Parts: sequence; C-alpha cells; structure tokens
Amino acid sequence: MSRRVSFPGVLTAAGLVALASCGGPTAATPPSRPAEAPSPAGSAPSTVPAPPRRVESLVDVIPRDAVLAVSVPGADALLAGAAPAVREALLAEVAAVLAGQSGLSPDLARDLTASFDGAAVFAGGDAARGGAVGALLEHGCAAARFRDGAAVERALKELPLEASEGGAFSIRGDKDSVVAHGAWLAESRVALLCARPEPLARALRVAERREPSFRTSALFQAERAQDPWLAADLHRLSGSGAAGPEPGSRLFMALPVRQGAPALHVELAVYGPGYPALGTVLAATDHGAVAKLPAGALMTLGLSLQRPPGKTLSDVLGAFDGLAGGPAAAAAAGALAEIGLELGDLDRALGGEAAVGIYRDPKHKLTLAGSLAGGQRDEALRHSAVLIALATADEAAQKKVFGAVAAQMKRTSKKLRVKPGSLAQDLEDGNELRAEARQGFVLIGAGDRKYLAQVAARFGKEKESLAASPSFAEARADAKAASHLQMYIDRQALAGLLDGAAAASFGALGGSPTLLSLALAPSDRGLELTLSGHGGVEILGAGAALAVYGVRRYITSAKTAEAKNTVLAMARSAAGAFERAAGAEGAAGTQRGGPPSRALCKSATPVPAAVPPGTRYTPSSSPGKDFNQGDDASGWRCLRFGVEVPFYYQYDYRAGSGYKGPARGGPDPGKDGFEVSAEGDLDGDGETSLFTRTGKIVNGKLVLSPQIFISNEQE
Repeated sequence: MSRRVSFPGVLTAAGLVALASCGGPTAATPPSRPAEAPSPAGSAPSTVPAPPRRVESLVDVIPRDAVLAVSVPGADALLAGAAPAVREALLAEVAAVLAGQSGLSPDLARDLTASFDGAAVFAGGDAARGGAVGALLEHGCAAARFRDGAAVERALKELPLEASEGGAFSIRGDKDSVVAHGAWLAESRVALLCARPEPLARALRVAERREPSFRTSALFQAERAQDPWLAADLHRLSGSGAAGPEPGSRLFMALPVRQGAPALHVELAVYGPGYPALGTVLAATDHGAVAKLPAGALMTLGLSLQRPPGKTLSDVLGAFDGLAGGPAAAAAAGALAEIGLELGDLDRALGGEAAVGIYRDPKHKLTLAGSLAGGQRDEALRHSAVLIALATADEAAQKKVFGAVAAQMKRTSKKLRVKPGSLAQDLEDGNELRAEARQGFVLIGAGDRKYLAQVAARFGKEKESLAASPSFAEARADAKAASHLQMYIDRQALAGLLDGAAAASFGALGGSPTLLSLALAPSDRGLELTLSGHGGVEILGAGAALAVYGVRRYITSAKTAEAKNTVLAMARSAAGAFERAAGAEGAAGTQRGGPPSRALCKSATPVPAAVPPGTRYTPSSSPGKDFNQGDDASGWRCLRFGVEVPFYYQYDYRAGSGYKGPARGGPDPGKDGFEVSAEGDLDGDGETSLFTRTGKIVNGKLVLSPQIFISNEQE
C-alpha cells in the first residue's frame, strides 16, 4: 500500500521518538546478521556515495561545520526518575504520532519506537542562510540507530521508496515529488534521512572519514559525548545581520547522568552590543533570602541584585541600554523623579538579592484541566499566593523609598489601605495586593487575602522557614553556594496538589526536589552564563509526556479542521443548489400567486462507502465514481461539490431523512431539510467523530443552522 509522507512530518515524529525512547527499557538485541537493503525500485541520487560498512558513533556522520547538532544516545537513565507506567504511556503516545506522521502501521511504529537506540539531528554549514527554520529543514538530516534492523527493513517496505544499490533510497510525497533522501546502513543498523541529496552525500563522506566530523568542531564537548546534548552556532544560525549575535556566540546543552539520574548543564554565550553584559555589573549571592521564605513553597526563585565593588544600580540598568533602545538609567531616574526619589535612593535601599515564592493552600487541590477558563482561573487564585522578598541595605533609604511609593499609590487609588510600614489594596474575588517594610526586607505579596496573610506572617521564622525543610536542604546541599539565579521546585508538594493524570505524572517522578542554579561570567562582550542543577530533567520528562500528547492533539486538530472546512463548503454547495433551482423555476414563469416550489438536491452516496480507519482516502476521478455520482437533481453532481485531494473522513449529504446527527444529540432538520456530515476514525479504534451542519426550508427560504454540530471531535 502506497503512503505519502513529508520530510518535516517524519523528522518531527523521529524527534519525538528520540525524546521519549531514551531511558526506556533496553530491548534485547536480536541475533546479529547483515541486513539486506530494500530491493531496487528506481535510482537514488548519483551524488550519494556508497554507504560505509560501519559507523561506530552517530557523531561520526555529522559534518564539522554543522550549525546545529543534537545527539540523543540510548541512555537508559534519561528518564530514570519516571515510573515505568509513565514511560510506557509516553512511548505509546509517541508511537501513535509516528504512525500518523509517517503513514506506517501502528504495530510497526511501536516496534520502531521500542527498538530505538539513539539519534542525531543536524544541519550542515550550508544551512547558515539567516537562521530560518525552512533553511534548517532544507539542509537538515536525521540519523538513528536501532537495536532491531528487521523493524527498519519492514518500514522501508511500507514507505513509498525508490531504492538503489547500497541501501540508498528516496521517499515520494503526495504529488510524487521526492521529499527526502536516505540511506540504510544495515551493518551498523543506522538509518540516515535528509531533505536533500547533498547533505546526505556529505554525511556519508563524513562517515567514511573523507571529511572531518563534528568531533573536531569547537562546539563539541568530548566530555559530554555520552550524554544527550545540543550544540548550536548562534552567529551562523542568525545570518550576517548587524544586530545578530557576533562570532563565537554559541549554545551547548547537555543532560549528564549523576548518581543514576540525569542532571542539566547549559552553556550560553551571546556576544554583541545588543546583549547585556550582566556578569560585569552583577555578582553572585548565596540566596539567603530564599532560605527565609516560609516552608511549603511549590516553587521559589532567587535573584542576585548584588553589585560588585564600584558598580551601582545605574551600571546595572546601563547594561540594558541596547535592549531599551536608549539610556535605561536615565529613563528610570525620570520615573523616580515623578514621585520625589532619585536613583541613588533606590541604590542605597536595595540589598543584594530578591526571593520569590509561589504557594498553594494544601487543602485545595489544583485542577489543571480547564484551569485557564474564567471560573476555574478565579478558583485557582483564590487559594494561592505569591510572596516577593526584597533585601534592603540601608534602613533610612528603605523608609524613604517605601514612603514615597505608598504616597504615590494613595494618590492614584481609592481602595488603598495605608498603615505605618504597610499598605494593602483589595483586588477582585477576595484577592489582595500588599507590601510591608521589615528590618532588612520589603515584602510584596499578591493572592488570596487570608492565605497570603498566613504566608507573610511566617516569613523569617527559622523553624517555619524553607531552610528548615528537608527537601530544600537536600536540594541546596548539592548546589553551589553562590550564583546569580536559583530556582527550586518541590515536586512532592506539587504532586500532592494536582489531581488526575497530572498528579500521576509528577508523582511518579519521586519525591526528590529540583534545584537549578545560573551563574554569569564577567564578560564585557555580552552575555555568558552557565545553568546547572538536578531534578529538572524529571520535570521535563513529565512535560514531555504532556508535550507529546499536545503534539498529537495538535495533529488531530489539524485533521479536524479538514472536516469542519469541508462540512461548511458542502453546506454552501447545498444552499447554492437550492438557489439555482429556485432561480431556474422562477425564470420558467411557474410562480403564480405564491412562491415557487423550491427543491433541495436529493441525497448523495457517501464518499467513501465506509469511514476510513485512521487512514486517508484518495477519491476517484472516474465518471460515476465518488463525487462524480448523481445527476442534475440528486447527489454530488446536483450539489456541484467534490474533493480532489486525499482526506480522512467519510463525507455525506442526506435530504429529507436518514440523518446521522440526531442519534448523537445533533439537530434534526426534518423532512424539509438536509444534513451534510463528516464522520471520521482518526485513531482507527472503531469509535468515530461526527461533524454536521443542517438546513431547513422555512416559508420557502432555506435557513442554515448557525454552527457545526460536533460529536467526539478527537476520535
């Protein structure tokens, strides 16, 4: 059976397989024997050399001048923090996406996912044409290693290939155009897939050691070779524009495995006048303010405001001049002058750090599904609070700044309640904004009035602080004492608040907390930073499961858009046919003393005859077939409607009776009406979705239903 695919679709699906499969259970390697290449069915590009006999590492197929390279080795510990049930659910979702995007059978997609043993995605130096995504795809390649070569060979037989000697092949698209070029290196069980023949030829030359590999690139870090990693040349990706990153700008991200669980390591360097050299104006801090926050925080963020000797707040703001489009310090000074303050007042008042804590009353579960809908949003905020602690350095300056801000707010708000050293303003739905001056700190909070008051009252109390929390102490013990930014997530507390599938995903990650630290380098060329920590990958694992589910929903939504658009078009055709019939009747002079007897087209034959089970149907253009059925008074020819491209749904038009919608709660247009419908089974499980729109003749006029009726949209 011929299948039509696209290179971006297959590449997306392959990326999801790489994301989910790493860390999955290691499949047993079948007895090794040289796998045979697919039988020739055409000719591969002449520029592609004979594939090498053996590839030891996927890095050895990436050219040295690649502007982007991603390596995902078959590291079983990548999702070590996730429970087997969560991992299996993720793999099932990925297999479904792979089947949908590539056109492979569901069973084969599952076999390929389980057999996955590492991947690399890269774009060579030719892709540096301004950094557009299209350019990357045009010059991009993907390489994947599999434990079971037989599964790949079965996939090659299912795909619409033109193969040649040595395992090289090309893949055909919807209009018989070549959408991808590839090679199956049977001895190494490595599959290569590129958008164009030239990148494929280069990758094979690199594998044959006729061109230098990415191992010799300045972007490559040999000590991270066994970890999942990403490397990018930000200068060449952005093109030659004056405002882009200067040469040397780069990104490197790795997920090193420590103590059986993956950590996170990110290095970013972005050089140029448009990027703030924050490392020269901000020093690291030990985040003592974060430790003073009340225990029970779901997440905290510590930010350094510490200025190195000789540096002021004006210098910090000056680092953002390029982003602000002008002198940031001067703009801030002007704003402060309006309330009677100088920039020096704020500089003397501010201490060396700020801390943010996010809290949720543990007695109230947090429902993620639909939480952004109007009523759910109010309910989520009602039992939550955000507390910000700003460290202060000079008591007199603190009082001056706090007093000036309170006076300004009192002038502009009638709902403000001001007391010595504190102010509060009521918000909607029982929420409150408040600020309070304390010794060495200014506290700013927002959220549920009663719960916020409880949280603020516990700030700085040693026995009730975050420092006394075992999970926070565990996280801090493995972190560097000084950094510029620190993020802490209590996964156990978060899982205890969630319900449904979200709770299962986060709860399965275990009780260990997440702590990430960001440190700036004192570079005057721009922004240099290093982000490191542990526990974040497990959060990414749970997020990956939700992301894959979201991708699948997105793909399904794209398909349901086909149904909605086609149903609307069919309804317009039915209305147009009705008006044509009425016009012809009026022209014949049949209207005498009343409206003409207007008629709808009679029912059509469904196309196709059965609902396609998770596949696309290609309509026939032959006379008397599919949308060429009917006559001037009935069927598709009467409607003057047809679809020429492959589609996922069964389309139907019924007039007078036999409607599909009423059985599912949809409208019934009666004997003087019609119904157009699209019925689909996108996942092939036998359960179908239904989209209908109806019309009914009322007093000689055709009245269409105001909207489409939908049942089981995602099926």
